[in-house]
Order: sequence, then structure tokens, then C-alpha cells
Amino acid sequence: MRHFILTLLTAAIACTAMASDRYDTMSERALRAFDSREWASAAALYELMLDRRPDSTDSYVRAVVASEMVGDTVAGPDLVSRAMAHGIGLPQILTRSRAQFFDIGAGDAYPAMLYRLLGKFPWMRRAIEHELLDYYTFRDNGPEIIKYARIMLTGLPDSEEYRLLLARGYLLSGDRDAACSEWQSILDTDPNCIDALLPLGYSLAQQGDTARALDILRRAQSIAPTPYIASTIRGLEKL
Repeated sequence: MRHFILTLLTAAIACTAMASDRYDTMSERALRAFDSREWASAAALYELMLDRRPDSTDSYVRAVVASEMVGDTVAGPDLVSRAMAHGIGLPQILTRSRAQFFDIGAGDAYPAMLYRLLGKFPWMRRAIEHELLDYYTFRDNGPEIIKYARIMLTGLPDSEEYRLLLARGYLLSGDRDAACSEWQSILDTDPNCIDALLPLGYSLAQQGDTARALDILRRAQSIAPTPYIASTIRGLEKL
């Protein structure tokens, strides 16, 4: 009886080792296909790997990217849903997917996936819209920053973070007056906001409003002094 049990244990260990070896081989093939931009093969292999290990974040991320690259508009949302069902958080999936899209030079494919997720998961709208705002901020896309900053402000109208982004969106879109107005509005509630003081001060200086620029920049220098602010103040004082 003891010999029989030992035989079963040995067989079980051998089967486990073989299964592990097969998974490792499949993982190597999937990574080669992914690195070679063989997207259909990579997507299929990562699906097989997820059947074996459905909690692998790396496999979900690469499967999402590969699926998007072959134009599969269904697989991405499904993979995200399965990842969350296995305890992988949406922020983790999105952050790593975004990095992978940029790594392969396909950053523009990322927001397309996010828009599909919006349609599939309306209850996660705010998290996805925040991610879209972050993406367009990284891209310096002024109109889209304005759009999503306003959306986020509907839920948090006093958010300094989103108000600063809104001002940045205005500036990138060429509407300096709207940007200055937003920075001033922020300072009306938080007079020491250095992220509003500096761009407002420099913008006023560029517009020739020397007196206001000096007042703003002197306040900024008193809060977070730098040689550059000091130099700018000296230059304005000579005017």
C-alpha cells in the first residue's frame, strides 16, 4: 500500500513538472510572438496560458494589447472583465496596458480601447474617464484635456487638480485668457497654490502686465524660492 501511494505521488509530481514545463514553453513562444509583432499568434497563446493560470496579470495585459492590434473589438473588454473577476484591479490593468501600447509604438490604440470599455462598463465610467484625462494630459491634447477635466469637475467642482488641468488645457488650446482666469480662480480659494501662481505670473509677464506679474511672482518666490523666479523678478523690476 505504501509503495502504491509513493508511486501515485511520484506520478503526480512528474505530471505537475510536465505541465509546468509546457506552460513555460508556451510562455516563451507567446513572448517571442509578441516581441515579433505576430499579434494573432500572441493573442491565441496568451489565451491558452490564461486557461492554465487565469490570475496572471502579465498574460492579461499582453493578451489585451495583442487583441487590440489585430482589431478584435470584443476581446479587450472581455479580458479586462475576466482579469477583474480574478482579483486584478482595473488601475493595474490599465496602467500596464498603456505602458505596453507605448512600448510597441501604438499609443494611439490605447484611448480607442478605453472608449470601448466605457461602452461595456458604464458603472466604471468615472475611473475610465479619469484615465482618458491622464492620457490626453500626457499627450498635451488641449481640447481633450478641457473636455475630460470638465467632466471630472462635474463630480468634484472644487478639485484643485482638475481645475489646474483645465487651465492647462486652455493654455494648450491657445486660450491664454481662459487659462489665466482659471488660475486666478484657483488662487482666490488657495492663495498659496504654487502650481497656479507660477504659470499665471509668467503668462502675465508675457502679456506685458508687469505690475500684476511682479505681485504674483513675488508671492511664488516667498513660498517656493528658486533662482529662476528671482531672475525673472529682477528682469521685470528693471522694466
